[in-house]
Amino acid sequence: MNAEQDRAEMDRQKERVAFDMSELVAGTEALLRATASYTGAEIEVARERLRAQLDSAKEQAQRWNGLAREKVQHATYAVDEYAHEHPWRMLAVAGAVGVVVGHCLLGNKRR
Repeated sequence: MNAEQDRAEMDRQKERVAFDMSELVAGTEALLRATASYTGAEIEVARERLRAQLDSAKEQAQRWNGLAREKVQHATYAVDEYAHEHPWRMLAVAGAVGVVVGHCLLGNKRR
C-alpha cells in the first residue's frame, strides 16, 4: 500500500507542478502582451530578460519531462527483467496479492 500512496502523491505533485508551470507561462505571456505598447530602454530590457527566463523555464520543464520518462522506462525494464529472471517469485507474489484482495472483497460481502 505504501508504494500506491507514494505513486498517488507523486501523481498529485506532478499535476501540481504542471498546473503551476502552465499558470506561470500563461501569466508571463499575458504580461508580455500587456506591456507590448510600453516603450523605453528599461522596459525593453526587462521584457527581454523576462522572455529569456520564460524560454529557459520551458526548456527546463521539457528536460524534466524527458528525465522522468527515462526513469519510468528504466524502472519498467528492470521490473520486466526481474520478472523474466524470477517468474515463480512473481507468480507467488501475484497469487498472494490475489488471495488478499479476494479475502478483502469477500470479507466485505459477508458483513
